Amino acid sequence: MRSILIIAMLLGGVAHAQALDRGKWIEQTARASKACQAKFRKKFGDVKEHNYADCVTDQNNKAVDTCTGNSEFANCVLEQSLKVLEVCDLSGC
Repeated sequence: MRSILIIAMLLGGVAHAQALDRGKWIEQTARASKACQAKFRKKFGDVKEHNYADCVTDQNNKAVDTCTGNSEFANCVLEQSLKVLEVCDLSGC
């Protein structure tokens, strides 16, 4: 459920980002999110100690922190969020 909230928040920011192609970003994010969730389930199954949303949110927050002070803040946030899902590093989960 929280992963849906994360994606909804990211999609809300898309409206403000003009340099990125909104449709393409949504497609890429949906595809990357699906792939990362599948990878997470394969690695952890239904183990309660590992939560996909927490894992991705922590990584996303760290990546987005690098956007502070960037003149293209909204675009930076969207790009970094997409990158987190595409990389899908589960080592810290």
